[in-house]
Amino acid sequence: LALALYRHWTVEQSLRHSLFTAVRLKLWTVRGEKRLQQLLAEMGLPLVESKQMFVAMDLSLRRQFHDMMNKMADSHQLDNVVFQSFTLHHGCRHKYQATDCVYAIVALFNPSDKEMKYNDCFRDALASLSRQHRTLLEEGIERAKKLLTVIYRQTHNALDMKQIISAGPFLYMVIQEGSLDARYYSEPTCLGMLAYIALRSYVASSRKRAAGLPLVISAPLTTTSEECIVLGVPPVAEAVPRNFFGKAFEQAAEKTNSRIDMDYFDSSVIRMKTEDRPKFFDALTALLS
Repeated sequence: LALALYRHWTVEQSLRHSLFTAVRLKLWTVRGEKRLQQLLAEMGLPLVESKQMFVAMDLSLRRQFHDMMNKMADSHQLDNVVFQSFTLHHGCRHKYQATDCVYAIVALFNPSDKEMKYNDCFRDALASLSRQHRTLLEEGIERAKKLLTVIYRQTHNALDMKQIISAGPFLYMVIQEGSLDARYYSEPTCLGMLAYIALRSYVASSRKRAAGLPLVISAPLTTTSEECIVLGVPPVAEAVPRNFFGKAFEQAAEKTNSRIDMDYFDSSVIRMKTEDRPKFFDALTALLS
């Protein structure tokens, strides 16, 4: 099922924090909240059960859950909620979808505290794939749940506060220094997840033209430095997404004499001085117009 970590979470929380259902149901709105409650009711899943951990739910409901979601697909525009994947079993109790492992590894890649080094993060993420280190995989899943909660909360706040702004040829969103959970977005992986989710949520709640616009998002690098990270994601409407921001960022920086560092694997991610960001965005707007 296209539901994030549902085997290791409650059904309700998984539905709230899955891109597939959050965007289709527009869960950042009052109407979307009602649709979620309606979905659970039509599935025949009691609210008490939906708020329990999946493994603690009634056995018959767990066995029927896959079919329940499949039946709701047409009436709630949840096409492709069921997809083919691989499942890993550790004995009788521990079952992991391939996507569970992906979420866990992404979470483990990001330092849980300032003292943790990237080398250690990489080793933990790699070790979590081994049967001998199942506890690391479980830790990664718990951290992934926290990360998804933070990202969707940030997305909902951005939509409510209209923090996703159109610059003409692209949309942009700036996470201000000192804002809640800003520390999570100093890493390109987390910032990229936020950008991906925020863009699709924005497109779902706005006019069709937004589907053809890319998103540029920026967040403070640390609470003490005067630098920020800037990342660009391609439009939702592109069948084959092409990220042209690497070259565009270089040209905009050159025109404004902005100091940037492009030392990430992805050329669409840069680091720059926060004071240079306004003129950099102005140049980017002119360049892409």
